[in-house]
Amino acid sequence: MEYPTSFSGMLQTADKSSIPYNMNYNNSARYRRMPLRPACGLHEDEPVIPQSKPQKEVPSFPLSVFPLAIRNIVETLVEFEHFNVNFIAASMFTTFAAAMGNRWTVRFSATWVERPIMYVALIGYPSCGKTPPLRLALSPLLNLDHEYDREYCAKLKAYKQWESKSPKERVALSLPEEMERPRRRCHVVVDATIEALIGAMRDNPLGVILYSDELESLFANFNRYNSSDESYFLSAFSGTPFKYIRKSADEHIFLPNPYCSIIGSTQPGRLAKQFGGERVANGFSSRFLKVYPDITDMPTWGTDRMPDGIMEQWERIIRKVASFDFKGKEQPMELTFSLEAHRKLCQWKESVNNAIYSATESEAEKAVCGKLEIYLMRFCLIIRVMKDICTGESAAMIDTGSAEAAIELVEYFREMENRVIRVSLSGNLDKRQSELLDALPFDFRTSDAIDIGQSLGMSESTVKRFLKNSAIFRKEEHGRYTKMSCDP
Repeated sequence: MEYPTSFSGMLQTADKSSIPYNMNYNNSARYRRMPLRPACGLHEDEPVIPQSKPQKEVPSFPLSVFPLAIRNIVETLVEFEHFNVNFIAASMFTTFAAAMGNRWTVRFSATWVERPIMYVALIGYPSCGKTPPLRLALSPLLNLDHEYDREYCAKLKAYKQWESKSPKERVALSLPEEMERPRRRCHVVVDATIEALIGAMRDNPLGVILYSDELESLFANFNRYNSSDESYFLSAFSGTPFKYIRKSADEHIFLPNPYCSIIGSTQPGRLAKQFGGERVANGFSSRFLKVYPDITDMPTWGTDRMPDGIMEQWERIIRKVASFDFKGKEQPMELTFSLEAHRKLCQWKESVNNAIYSATESEAEKAVCGKLEIYLMRFCLIIRVMKDICTGESAAMIDTGSAEAAIELVEYFREMENRVIRVSLSGNLDKRQSELLDALPFDFRTSDAIDIGQSLGMSESTVKRFLKNSAIFRKEEHGRYTKMSCDP
């Protein structure tokens, strides 16, 4: 797969599918430079006419990453339940990863092993249809948890009966001499504190997913009881072993292989607070994959009945992966890469990700480049296991098709991230900065920005300081800038 040196087009995979890019370095010729305004005062200045900028289509989740069985489920739900394709596809992908948990790993090199941990934020205005697809995607895991709860209650009742008896009574009743308090099995943890979450990970070493319908409620708990709460989520993303002391129970917990994925929803107006500022600097924001489709209307209601068996099929797929039998093997199933798949990933890194990293001065964009490399490995693993579960295969290697699909998915999330960066930054701009940003064409000169800024009442020095915001503008050469992304 040959990648273009310019980022103005689309990557073409071996099967002719396209990988979208948000980077557009060489399209300045498409824009007529704004006329210079004479500043000597000898004749009247020509009016400055802001030029229109290209309207970039918001990307859609690439359904080609799914095997046919799961893709059919997604498309049916979009058609008959009128779910947004981005919300339902991302929710199902994350649910599948959570069902995998610690059962599979992927090794890229001697020292680099990844597990399918995912942090995902669904972004949209109230009542735009975020919650229904998320709950539906998680329903198979929640159904399993309901079954586990019934088992737990029965075991807890037996334990309490045993606990209430004296040693002599236990002998008389033929009860065991020793009995351990049962632990609650689960896949989904809902809006838990750090202490409760770590307890759940201890009781479920194969992993859990933290579900927060509103991420605001989760983030609000950070540092409320412990100043290091947020740091646990930073380390949990990498699956780093750590110790935790539960003061309430005087208990020391050691998690050698913690697995915790996170999924929840939020609103555009909260992006700057939740994913800006210090959370850009410490890498918290870049750990989250954002799904922010262009939705202006409430979901419609349909009258057609969804075909039978769709949800039952999704239930069977998730139960199969969540209970996959490794025939007594305690260690996770480790996959490696075929030579061709490995080569394609290395080519993507050198031709695409490294180039984007070197070209930007944005701290946020550099952080995203790093985390997308991690997610690329995890996507390869998830996509390969999806194929195996749905087809009954059992592959030990990541194939070329899985690697290409993972690259396509990474670039989808890169575009979504840039869309989020643009929106969250807009929330921190004052009125004149926002007006200037809207009036500027995609590709412009410093003099153009100064002219427009002065017409809005901004001084030359104020405009130049604004242009130094590398998260909004990219300096292409001396005196020439481009916008980081188009308006949402």
